[in-house]
Amino acid sequence: MATTVEDISTTKKRLKIEIPADILEKEYSDSLNKIRQRARIPGFRQGKTPISIIEKRFGDEIKSEMLEKLVPTYYAQAVKEAAISPVTMPKIEEGLDFKRNEPLSFSLTVEVRPKIDSLNYAGITVENIAVTVDEGEIEDTVKGLQNDRAMFEVVDREISEDDLLVIDYVKLDPSGTKELSTAKDQVVNLGNKLTPRGILDAVLGRKKGDIAEITLPEADSEHSEAEEKGDKLRITIKEVKEKRLPLLDDEFAKDFGHDSLQMLREKIRDGLLAAKQGNVKKQQKSRIVAALVNSHTFDVPESLIQAELEHLIVNEKTAGTSAQHGPTTDSDKADVELAESLRPKAITNVKATIILDAIAEKEHIAVAEAEMKDRIALIAKQLQATPDAIVNLFMTRDGSLDNLRHTIREEKVLDFLLSRAEIVKGA
Repeated sequence: MATTVEDISTTKKRLKIEIPADILEKEYSDSLNKIRQRARIPGFRQGKTPISIIEKRFGDEIKSEMLEKLVPTYYAQAVKEAAISPVTMPKIEEGLDFKRNEPLSFSLTVEVRPKIDSLNYAGITVENIAVTVDEGEIEDTVKGLQNDRAMFEVVDREISEDDLLVIDYVKLDPSGTKELSTAKDQVVNLGNKLTPRGILDAVLGRKKGDIAEITLPEADSEHSEAEEKGDKLRITIKEVKEKRLPLLDDEFAKDFGHDSLQMLREKIRDGLLAAKQGNVKKQQKSRIVAALVNSHTFDVPESLIQAELEHLIVNEKTAGTSAQHGPTTDSDKADVELAESLRPKAITNVKATIILDAIAEKEHIAVAEAEMKDRIALIAKQLQATPDAIVNLFMTRDGSLDNLRHTIREEKVLDFLLSRAEIVKGA
């Protein structure tokens, strides 16, 4: 096989490949003979059909199958010999013209991962960010757990803002005579701060058996069309329940698997501290990545930029933050502006990935199957699903587990870089 590599740019190459005639002829002749042995042609015994008839009948099909087999094989060999790392599928520049007893020559172009001439990740400095947990944070967490374990008991008194109510209501037209809708035994938790102010004001200070009536606001973009101006809501209070918090004692701690309240507080302290330390590591790793991107200059394959840009745009739109780019009636124009604003971030992300991949290869950082299984099990636990369901999720979405494996490898590279970084005292 003869191969030449032409540099179109630092990220795009043209491979000129020639498959020798003897290789093609042997492959073609072998295929003809295999078909001859099994073909059933009227007028000839099986295996005795003249080769010229077999070729006339099956020649085009054989040539097509040969090209489907040989072109990828020789392309893979050419890539290996050229020591390049394609990031896209190759594009054949001209049609493949197979002729008997002649070599097959073809050219194709492919985008490749750029080579980083001076990969350097030594001497990176990050700040040591000290974290602490104060008693107020622990107390807030304990109170949150206490609130989660609260019980509601029926009381006979006036309604206050933290109560839970059981109500019936009737929705009436502005005249108050025609019923529009009704509901019974509805639970309203006043303490969750979600109750509309008008309803809250109407029921505060009332008691079981009282009836409160309010006028609904005029319909607009924030209200349903049914809530027209003047419609009324008649509320019958059927039950008032008071929130009762459990005592903060050792028995309370045992509900969370700890023998004493002090042990529960210590566990909370450890958890809060671990979370803060985790956030510090994220910040430090982010600064390491920024330092690597800023200290290495190279061209980035446009296909990778576009793929990352599409990902960022989808995330931006899903999060609903694209509105910050200004209102416009032209959606295509808005998409173009959003893409332009996100392109620098896309380039930075792709550069970071290329650098981290290069470091992983240089340091022989890989992901073992046991690590994959552990991560899949963790995701399954978080999503309350089975590991098989998580594997199916990735296979359906991505077609393989390669993206998950790549994510884990990047995490390992960043852990490695952080372990090698120089930690300096923050300001």
